[in-house]
Amino acid sequence: MKKTINTLLGLLLVSIAFVGCEDEDKKPINLLEPENSKSPFVRIIVEEPIVAAGDIAASSLNATVSALDNNVASWELAVSRESGGVASDTISLTTVTSFPSDISIPYTDIASSLGISTDEISGGDFIRFLGTSTGTDGSVFTFDNFSPNVTGQPEQRQAFNFIVLVKCSPITDATVAGTWIIEMQDLFGDGWDGAFVTFEIDGVTTDYTFTSGDAATFNVDVPAGTSELVISYTSGAFEEEHVYTIQTPDGDVRGPFGPNPAPCIN
Repeated sequence: MKKTINTLLGLLLVSIAFVGCEDEDKKPINLLEPENSKSPFVRIIVEEPIVAAGDIAASSLNATVSALDNNVASWELAVSRESGGVASDTISLTTVTSFPSDISIPYTDIASSLGISTDEISGGDFIRFLGTSTGTDGSVFTFDNFSPNVTGQPEQRQAFNFIVLVKCSPITDATVAGTWIIEMQDLFGDGWDGAFVTFEIDGVTTDYTFTSGDAATFNVDVPAGTSELVISYTSGAFEEEHVYTIQTPDGDVRGPFGPNPAPCIN
C-alpha cells in the first residue's frame, strides 16, 4: 500500500513538473519585468465583432491595433473561415509596422484572399483572425506563446486569436410583429437531438425544440413595435432527420428547411 501511494505521489510530482514546464514555455505579460524581457504584446479593438450575413459584402474589418510597450517591430494578421465546424487554410492579410494603427479591410477582399466570394459566407460562420508579433529583438510570438489567462480574458483585447461572428440577417421581407408559427418534424420520430430554432427579438433570444416524438408546433408572438427579428437554426446530432417550416404573420409559409437545415432562413 505504501509503495502504491509513493508511486502515485511520484507520478503526481512528475505531472506537476510537466505542467510547470509547459507554463514556462508560455510568455504571459508581466508588467513588473524589466523592459528587455517583456513580450511584444499587441492589442486590438474591433469596431464590429458581429456582422450580419446580408451586410458582409458592404462591410469591412475596422479595427485599431496598439502595442502594449515600445518593443514591437511588426504585427502580421492572417485569416481563415470556419463554416460548419470546418476551417479553411489560413491566409496572410496585412502587416502593421507602426503603433497605434487603424486598419480597414473590406470583407470582399478577405473573402477573395480565401478564394471565395462574400456570397459563400453565411450566418453561423466564423471569420478567425490570427496575429503574429515580432519584437524589436527579433523574437516572434503567436497565440501559442501566451497563457490562457491572457488570451482568454476579453479585457486583454489580445490581437493573436480572435473572431468575427457572421450572424443571420434580420427579417425584412415580412411583417415582423404578430404570430409566427414553427412546424418542426423529426423524420426518425425521436425529437431534434439537440438542435433548435432561435427567435431573437430586439436582442432577446428564445430557443425552440422538442425532445421526443415526430413533430412539434410553436406559436411565437412577436410584440408590436419590435424593430429587429432574427431567426436562426442551430444544429444538433442526426441533422438528416430535422425539417421545419416557418409561417409568417402574413400567412406565408417558408420552407421546408432541411433535412440538414442551414443556419439562416434568409
